[in-house]
Amino acid sequence: MTDWNRIREDFPVTKNCVYFQSAGMSPLPNPVYQNIIDNYKVINQFGDIHWEKDMEKLKHLCASIASMINSKADNITFMPSTSHVMSMLALTFKQNIKNPFNLVSMLDEFPASTVGWEYQGIPMRYVNPVKGRYSVQSILSHVDDNTLAVVTSLVQYATGFRQDLAALGRELKKRNILHIVNATQGFPIFPIDTKKMHVDALSASVHKWGMTGHVGALFFTTESFRKKFPSPLAGWLSVAPSGEDFIHTAKNQPFRLWDSARRYQIGTINLQPLLAFQTALNYMNKIGFENIRERIFELTGYLINGLQELGIQIKSPIDNLDERSAIVTFTLGDKNQAAIKNLEKKKIYVSYRDRNIRVSINIFNNHTDIDMLLKVLHTWKS
Repeated sequence: MTDWNRIREDFPVTKNCVYFQSAGMSPLPNPVYQNIIDNYKVINQFGDIHWEKDMEKLKHLCASIASMINSKADNITFMPSTSHVMSMLALTFKQNIKNPFNLVSMLDEFPASTVGWEYQGIPMRYVNPVKGRYSVQSILSHVDDNTLAVVTSLVQYATGFRQDLAALGRELKKRNILHIVNATQGFPIFPIDTKKMHVDALSASVHKWGMTGHVGALFFTTESFRKKFPSPLAGWLSVAPSGEDFIHTAKNQPFRLWDSARRYQIGTINLQPLLAFQTALNYMNKIGFENIRERIFELTGYLINGLQELGIQIKSPIDNLDERSAIVTFTLGDKNQAAIKNLEKKKIYVSYRDRNIRVSINIFNNHTDIDMLLKVLHTWKS
């Protein structure tokens, strides 16, 4: 049996406050925090002499992620953020598609999923949710002969609705429409199978459920996607050197980018904290991702029951467990912002999203945390 009290001790944040903001950024567990310190200590004492070893560790990290999403390491790299990913993809499409085209996305999407496309003037069609849900059929009803791709989140940030990516991906595959996924609010807690889900490109910023802080976003693309849509950007790490050269240094000479996702690794990145993501994955894998999901569903269920007993309106879709996530959103009507400020005074931290109150549950939370939240909400509901 998993000792959740012991796991709670790995998160010092629990001694300072009641933290329900992991959907914004998860606190670091002690092993990850220590690994980041150790990685910087190497730079402190040895400078950059271990850079090549660190790059090998990055390859190992990509291989670890690949094993989790049914892919291979060559299809995975890291970008500064999901916004960078979507902006680069927007440039890719704009440069390579000459005929009129549009994209379909969800009205609830976090701006990282949409701003890059709109900024490039790409026509966007947005699907309206029905009771916080996006059925596959409602998404398909917005596509037409000019639809190039559907851009969707695995989990919607404002409501916690979890999309059936496998069902959606199958239908998009039939129609030869690209499937682009923002998995930020679900990875690595909820399973992803890029082949079963027919995903063409995927981004996931790992500072939320990856428990590693602001280290960037993993970026997955299929080999066929990279061949069809060349990278619109390049830098010294993007180029495959010829012969025994370490890097491409020739000027005004032809060169080629790496065939792998390494082509998107434009320049040097902050490897020290990023490599700690491997420690975070090892930490969660030791607990067991199935155990983590069960714990989150048990705690969110406890919260949902408490909210229902108080007669508080829940905005998140909660009837189907397959559509639930670690996020539960509810409303006190026009009292939401005032209630959040009151909770902060009591060191209970939730989020204000889409004019509602968002609670995100993590493995360090417990029933006492939720009881403290419900006790304060009771005073605002009455």
